Amino acid sequence: MSDITLQEMPVLADGGRHEGQLVLADGQLVAVFTWVTPEETVGGDERAGGWFLEAGFGPCSGLLSTTPPVLATLDDAVTWVRTQLVNGLAQS
Repeated sequence: MSDITLQEMPVLADGGRHEGQLVLADGQLVAVFTWVTPEETVGGDERAGGWFLEAGFGPCSGLLSTTPPVLATLDDAVTWVRTQLVNGLAQS
């Protein structure tokens, strides 16, 4: 299983500064998540804000998903990344 680490990093997205997290697996960048409000989520979802997959690399690539996830917590984001890594590496 990969060693997942998070690194805080502000991200300039959608015309403003957002709280961001770089996600590294074994020291390699695999995803960038930004915090979004409910109004910023696709379709203005009524749920609380969450962590939006701004960019993914390798098995976390946005090309694998037509709708990038918005996850409630950073723990959920890490779980999503682990799942993508396991599924993506199993297909290699």
